[in-house]
Amino acid sequence: MKLFKSLFATVAALMIATSAHAAGTATVQAYAHPTMFGTQVQSTQAEGVYLVGDKVLKSDSDLSVQGKENVVIDSMAKNLMSKLEKLIGKFDPKKPVLRSEMAHAMAEGLNLPTVKTRYQYKDVNANWAKPYIYRALGAGVMIGYPDKNFRPEQKITKAEVFATFAQLLSNEPQAKTVGKLVNKYEMQEIPAWATKATIKVMESGILNNLPELDKVASQKYLSTEQLYKLVCALSVSKYYNAKFLNGSNLGAVKVKMSERVDARHSNIGDTFYAVTTEDAKVAGTCYAVGSKVKGEVVEVVRPGVKNPGYVKVKFTSINGVDFPANVSDVDATNVKTTNVVARVLGAPFSATGRVAGVAGRSVSAAANVVSNGTERLGDNLSNTMANTASLEPMAGLRSFGKGFVTIGYGVYDIAKLAVSGVFGVVYEFGDEVRYLILPSSVNDSALNPGDELTVFYNK
Repeated sequence: MKLFKSLFATVAALMIATSAHAAGTATVQAYAHPTMFGTQVQSTQAEGVYLVGDKVLKSDSDLSVQGKENVVIDSMAKNLMSKLEKLIGKFDPKKPVLRSEMAHAMAEGLNLPTVKTRYQYKDVNANWAKPYIYRALGAGVMIGYPDKNFRPEQKITKAEVFATFAQLLSNEPQAKTVGKLVNKYEMQEIPAWATKATIKVMESGILNNLPELDKVASQKYLSTEQLYKLVCALSVSKYYNAKFLNGSNLGAVKVKMSERVDARHSNIGDTFYAVTTEDAKVAGTCYAVGSKVKGEVVEVVRPGVKNPGYVKVKFTSINGVDFPANVSDVDATNVKTTNVVARVLGAPFSATGRVAGVAGRSVSAAANVVSNGTERLGDNLSNTMANTASLEPMAGLRSFGKGFVTIGYGVYDIAKLAVSGVFGVVYEFGDEVRYLILPSSVNDSALNPGDELTVFYNK
């Protein structure tokens, strides 16, 4: 029986991220012209089907995307919080995080194993988070109170969070005082006992791209959203010390991309290859440097206005043998930029295809609007005749009026499509020119040949 087939890599617009920890193949490819307005266009979501004319204009996250790793973190956090929502129902991610939620985030986000623990707390058995609390306790990343209570529904201060995270970081703190977060926000609400741990966490950089950094610095508590993103940032940090965890059993495969995978051109189901850069041992078998690692694109969101897009990939096999376990996380290092010769050779084909695609989708969308409008207009006129012949002249008049409204909406929608289609053509062409001149501007939504990745997985 094949075990899990996913080394969930993530990368492309990153991607090293959203969730490398929860593998689940996505079934949506989104492509916006990008259109400027909503229209009567199809907006189906299914594997291999584009969202045509949908307003995919900006990221739905307030995370500032500064690199591949950050997109991955965002993706991972969304997956983790969706798991939390299935357990507890709708929740406000902006409210202070609870101890039970932190246990869930740590257990799932760090793939903590289930191990025996000597701790038993009387207020845990009836709590939804019981299995996650004991996983966190067993791994030694959380602890209860001397009164034999864990207090799962109690808010946990950011100082307590930092003290917990400091145990899992390998960097040595350099500063003597807490100072400012990203050299901008004065870190407050930190008692003396948590000073060293806070400095260690701040200097590791895992706080730098959390949402609402001003509140991270000034408030006593982190929000649920901030905590979940912090856990994910930790899991992909170069300072993450997984060996601290009780029962941790991680393996790693270092690979170098052999071909380009990017959010602008890749499609769900596309396969690609990388090669190992060091000897690796997977499931008891040794693989030499240069072993071929196969991957597959599982999700694509096309770039649009103010949206870098992203691509998620998974690594499925090494030298034709399926990977045996779930990926823990992925770290991208030594990121490359596509050389100028490759860009010049590829640009004419890519630009022609993308511009033609936008124009074609705009025309087909307009045809769809006309088809729907013609159908509705025919129905309106039919109702006009039927109502009038039934001696209901007012109803017939209303139906006749609806026909004019239908024509008006159709003209309006076609005008919007014309404007957005022209904008889309200009945007796509400009995007190709930008890639040709400044390729680093789209590196966060791509894996380029030569990019080096370290894929961590549970043995």
